Amino acid sequence: MLWGMANEQRYDAVVVGAGPAGSAAARGIARGGFRVLVLEEHAQIGVPLHCSGLVTPRTLVEAGVGEGMIVNAIVGAHVCVPSGRTLTIGNGKTRAYVIDRVGLDRALADSAQQAGAALMRGARLLDARREHGGVTLSIRRNDALHTLRTRLLIGADGVHSRVAKALGLSGPSERVFGLGAEGVLPGSDRDHVQVFVGNDIAPGWFAWTIPLGDGRVRLGVGSSGPLRPAAAMRRFLSVYAQRLGGWEQRRLTGGVIPIWSRRATVGDNVMLVGDAAGQVKPTSGGGIFSGLAGARLAAETACDALAKDDLSERALRAYAKAWEKAFGREFRRGEDLRRLYKTLTDEDFERMLRIFSARPVVALFNRYGDIDYPGGVFRRLFSATPALWALARGPLRYGRLWR
Repeated sequence: MLWGMANEQRYDAVVVGAGPAGSAAARGIARGGFRVLVLEEHAQIGVPLHCSGLVTPRTLVEAGVGEGMIVNAIVGAHVCVPSGRTLTIGNGKTRAYVIDRVGLDRALADSAQQAGAALMRGARLLDARREHGGVTLSIRRNDALHTLRTRLLIGADGVHSRVAKALGLSGPSERVFGLGAEGVLPGSDRDHVQVFVGNDIAPGWFAWTIPLGDGRVRLGVGSSGPLRPAAAMRRFLSVYAQRLGGWEQRRLTGGVIPIWSRRATVGDNVMLVGDAAGQVKPTSGGGIFSGLAGARLAAETACDALAKDDLSERALRAYAKAWEKAFGREFRRGEDLRRLYKTLTDEDFERMLRIFSARPVVALFNRYGDIDYPGGVFRRLFSATPALWALARGPLRYGRLWR
């Protein structure tokens, strides 16, 4: 017998977290005719903001939202190494969009509700435990404790997933700590992002600016080393004081990026999606597209499992297999590239800039570059540019970049 007391609130699926992946998963399951509840711990959807909002056109298609979400179009990037030298890539073709990131969350939450899912704001998951063939949830809302019951629990609650912890699924093996801001940068390039590499300002990661238009930018820095994000931001603004001259900060954001690693994303009566599942590219920390695709695949598996009343790990593993088929090779390539990236010295960054500045190499970037699938262009670059192997020092020699 699945259900307990008659006065308990009962659902076929409860999704914890109303970010893009959570709302997309809820939407898909609700469209299958099942009773779905989304729990969001914050009072407002999309707040606080933890994402720079740079996505590809295919991301908007996956999300099912229109062009009204677009703030600016991006055609290329300026990559800056510690000496100040810069490489520009891009051929005028739109590569990405800067979007209204809060608006995306709200649009997806609205679409989940339109599909039939219920949304409960200000609800914090305290505990989850398997009982009687389902999951019993303890939540706090409006200073009161509530108990819910569900056949399936979906964790879309980010890097510190309470769902994963409560039901015995492991967290990410590596985290990058980031600090971002939105403000005004006079004279900033309207349609190119800037990427700054260097172990002094962003050890193990990078810094960036993303133009919003009219001189407004999103600016940030990440670190996977001992340098704290606030210290990294101060160094970044100091080292590039001339390039970032006139910067006026208007809003500060921050967050933790869960770098992808191979780990379980399903168990009996539980699935993880988005950041909670670590569906984040090891190369750039981007996870909106892969998380949305993961949510769609999770919803397909969930609908099948709910219809068959089989919520076992074995049945739900179809979702993990589908995600592996769609993204596994790309993310394993990214894992190899990340392993290499963390070995690079500032002198290596300078050497790579010289190599990448060659016209044939820039042409490869411009032809095959894809921020959702960066592994493909790097595979071609290593094939066409033997000098890059001198920088590998082992991390790629026995890796999966070629496969």
